[in-house]
Amino acid sequence: MTSASASASASATSSSRSEVAQQSLGATAYDQWFDTPWGRYSFDIESSLVLNAVGPLSRDTQVLDVGCGTGRLTALLEASGATVVGLDLDPSMLMIASSRTRGRLILSDALTIPVGDEIFDRVIAVTLCEFTHDPGAVFAELSRVTRPGGRIVVGALNPRSPWGLRWRRRLRRPPWSDTEFISRRELLALASPFGRVSIRAALYAPGTIVGLRIVGPVLERLGALVPTLGAFQVVAIDKSRL
Repeated sequence: MTSASASASASATSSSRSEVAQQSLGATAYDQWFDTPWGRYSFDIESSLVLNAVGPLSRDTQVLDVGCGTGRLTALLEASGATVVGLDLDPSMLMIASSRTRGRLILSDALTIPVGDEIFDRVIAVTLCEFTHDPGAVFAELSRVTRPGGRIVVGALNPRSPWGLRWRRRLRRPPWSDTEFISRRELLALASPFGRVSIRAALYAPGTIVGLRIVGPVLERLGALVPTLGAFQVVAIDKSRL
């Protein structure tokens, strides 16, 4: 049993059977979405952007994937040769991640990461800050566990993209009503106190388009001319050495 499985089992003992089943079904449905045409396409685009921002990895590189979910990105990071630790608050997500990754998995909130200061060379958090009411505190915690000279990479959904505008109506209803997407300007403001910042964007194709695999790459090339319209944005922070 991995550390994730043990943590999930411990959590399950303090929950009702129906709560555990509900969590498990939610994690399974979430993971299966990535096997749909739009899920595969968007994950390919987003993960490529994240990996480019992360930069070269080696066996000696220590990586923390915060909000790792079911471990799909974690597995890609591991394939690059790095030592990767995944962290998520949902035990059912970590149960699935444990079947996909070899490394350590931690059951924890992103606001109180249970490791010491300045441990990791790369710290990654993708579509995490949208689901917290204090993204500034999350950025501070990501910086705390990153060594000086290391890199923090945060991926966030853009509310001012065509995709984001279409979702505004849905976001008024639970469970989406607690989601707070972060604009490009807000993302830069959150990142800038912690080091040198760069930002990139991608994902310009709408999810309903016909012939996604053919038309999508064309829209990505055209959309790159107007990066503020990308549905997915990634900020990279090179943490100051001082």
